[in-house]
Amino acid sequence: QGMFVWEDLKQQTLITVENSEEKVVAFLNIIPDFATGEGTYDLIRKTTDAPNGVMDFLIVELFLYLKAEGYSFANMGFAPMSGIDDPHTFKEKSMKFAYEKIRGFSQYKGLREYKEKFVTVWINKYLIYDHDYDLLQIPGALMKVIKP
Repeated sequence: QGMFVWEDLKQQTLITVENSEEKVVAFLNIIPDFATGEGTYDLIRKTTDAPNGVMDFLIVELFLYLKAEGYSFANMGFAPMSGIDDPHTFKEKSMKFAYEKIRGFSQYKGLREYKEKFVTVWINKYLIYDHDYDLLQIPGALMKVIKP
């Protein structure tokens, strides 16, 4: 998940937007969610010449597709490092600071802000780690996984 592998994409349901020359300028792939009544997507991508609003269009089309298929919920995925509203420990304060102030992590804040246009309920997911050093590794690992 999260990686552009053409062989995998060919096996999945795709929502696409094409230009007048029938070139795909944006797409979203629907993947199994394994939660009853819930559907989700993995990749959402666009070309530099795609029309404005195309990403919003893809999300709305996803919702319409899921509704037509009988799903009750759409899982919009994670918004890494967000949701630490009231940090208590130094670790929590550090993560919140990185999320809000460090430029390299601004993509996560932008991702949360984008998804908030569509998300009405956020469910917190927690990270369990053995050592404080492990926590320091998280931002770098996220960058490797999420980078398009």
